[in-house]
Amino acid sequence: MSNYQEIESSQRQQNELMRREQELCDMHEFHALRVTKELCGTPKIDGNQWCFLYGENLQEGVAGFGNSIIQSALNFLEELRKTMPDGWEK
Repeated sequence: MSNYQEIESSQRQQNELMRREQELCDMHEFHALRVTKELCGTPKIDGNQWCFLYGENLQEGVAGFGNSIIQSALNFLEELRKTMPDGWEK
């Protein structure tokens, strides 16, 4: 195999890896949004950010904020995990 063919093969492998990583990222964001919407309903604008709120208010509930709906959903799930007892994932 020539150097050119090796480089081309390496580039194809790298492109395939990047495509698969993007698919995983998209799938993670899709599931995060789906779960968050099931728990919280529709996101709201709070100031200049999107907000998902689970509970009656910010003091008693769990909230996630972000510059986009996806960012707020991911932040909500991160904040929700902080409220879970140790060992809940097992």
